[in-house]
Amino acid sequence: MARELVAGIFDAESHWRDENLARLPAIRDKERERIVLAMDELMFPFCGSGDTLLTRFAMEDAHKAYLASIGFSFRHLVWKGEEASANLFQSLAAEPEHDERYRAFDTLSPFAVVPYTHEVIAKYGYASEVPGLETVKRVNSKIYSTWLTGNLLGESFGKPVYSAEELSVLGNSLLAEHGSVLIKDPYGVSGKGNMLLQSKASLERVASYIRKQEGEGKTTAFVIEPFLDVECDFSCQFDIMRDGSFHLIGLQKTLNRQFAYLGSESMDAEGRETLERAGYFDVLMQAADRLYNSGYFGPVCIDSMMLKDGTLVPIVEINARKSMGFINHRLDQVLETYGKKGFFTFRSVGFKERFDYEWWLDELKRHDILYPNRQGNGILPLSSATLFAGAGEAGTVRPEGGGLGKGRLYMTVIADHLPERERYLERMRLSFESKGGKWYS
Repeated sequence: MARELVAGIFDAESHWRDENLARLPAIRDKERERIVLAMDELMFPFCGSGDTLLTRFAMEDAHKAYLASIGFSFRHLVWKGEEASANLFQSLAAEPEHDERYRAFDTLSPFAVVPYTHEVIAKYGYASEVPGLETVKRVNSKIYSTWLTGNLLGESFGKPVYSAEELSVLGNSLLAEHGSVLIKDPYGVSGKGNMLLQSKASLERVASYIRKQEGEGKTTAFVIEPFLDVECDFSCQFDIMRDGSFHLIGLQKTLNRQFAYLGSESMDAEGRETLERAGYFDVLMQAADRLYNSGYFGPVCIDSMMLKDGTLVPIVEINARKSMGFINHRLDQVLETYGKKGFFTFRSVGFKERFDYEWWLDELKRHDILYPNRQGNGILPLSSATLFAGAGEAGTVRPEGGGLGKGRLYMTVIADHLPERERYLERMRLSFESKGGKWYS
């Protein structure tokens, strides 16, 4: 069996985005950026027993041993060079010598095709076929998904705008009709790159901010749409094979809040049947055909939603890459062997001092929180590097007055019903805060 190197970055959109594009107002969060760099550890479910996961930062040995004990066996490599650039593939390609550790693999499985992916494949002679970078950039733009929706369905809620003036005119029209307007960066991601405006004054401030950038030579491209009254969000994961055939992977119900992703769980049979009757899968297969004709093949996650008036919006955004939904599907494939499925989620946390992860896992087990507990349920921690992304080495205390270090704990909650899920999360919170940390709900 071919041995695969699983690697990638979770902030692909920032590497697809043209630096000459105007930006929406935003405050840079360097600690958040470091957490995103550590998220590559979440790709372990994509590894078979003979595959290897490459991560930027070390994973806790106790965490890897725990994952192996519950059915997630994989090998692990940690980047050893100088501090890598934000794009790990760039650092891999730039190394003057070939790293013998990477020669052992037959293929590279990237989370997304980003700059330097092709160079790494060529450097190590991997037998991996991936689409061209310019194609990947184009089909991941919200401009493209807006065009595709109109092309397939005859209309789209979103409209592209290419100047501050267009933004102002169309925005005021939508404000008058709907009372609010949503502006999307073409490469915005969960919780970043979207702005909800509810007044002419706020719209004009944003338009003025864009005009200033246009005066500096920047190019404008945004999608603008009314803020829709959403009943539920969901997504579909599928693969477009090299010959253009469509392979359905799964459906995920998604929990979002203020445009930020909070969690997902596999959709049940009743939900799938409802979507099938509504013609949802027919639209997706047509979308897959268009993507293939545009030159793309590989993993796709399409975000969709159902409005409170019963309107189905089959294409909200196209993510031509792997996604959290793909990860949760792979987690559930393993959990299914035990008759279980999980709710994939995370919590942002803060702490002054890094603590012993192995000791914490033992404590969670003693308190019947760690999966699998005596009922065969519990919480499955998915990350350790993201948890401590804002900390230094073990035992390092942040400077006086420096506030709390930021981290993020990804996990899957396995429970028989919602109240049980909430009880596990509350007990997890108490356990974490007993270490002197802060658990943000």
